[in-house]
Amino acid sequence: MMSAAMTTKPSAKYIVHAVGLLLVVAGIATWAHLLGKPAPQAPAARVQGNTEADPAADALAAWFGPGELRANIAVKGLIKSAAQGVVVLAVNDAPPRPYQVGETLARSVTLKAIEADAVVIDKAGVAERIAAPAMPQLATPGIARARASAASADTAAR
Repeated sequence: MMSAAMTTKPSAKYIVHAVGLLLVVAGIATWAHLLGKPAPQAPAARVQGNTEADPAADALAAWFGPGELRANIAVKGLIKSAAQGVVVLAVNDAPPRPYQVGETLARSVTLKAIEADAVVIDKAGVAERIAAPAMPQLATPGIARARASAASADTAAR
């Protein structure tokens, strides 16, 4: 006869599942504890009495701080008529793009005028003239007739 109080031995499958469940619960509890507490406050920075000037800070202050504006503007091309014009400019080493009079090129820098061979910009109230590059002289003036080659002469004869 079999006894009613028979002990059953858990299988390895259930033991692995129980250990996995315990690991998941432990991971959730750990992350809840880490994310639940406030971040430690950083100590206040101390200013030392003997601070030396940093050359990199001076360069950054010149670009981003108040004072004289520095804008690297290169004229790539322009088209000017009696009433209006368009100029292609590269501003601060960005890709060239077209501008018209009155448009803002950079902080406190606007295009004031387009001339036949230059542009005039307004840098915080100071006008500055930037010359356009000289046009190269073409070997043949205007439109020239193409010379017929031997292959095209044979095609025309057929």
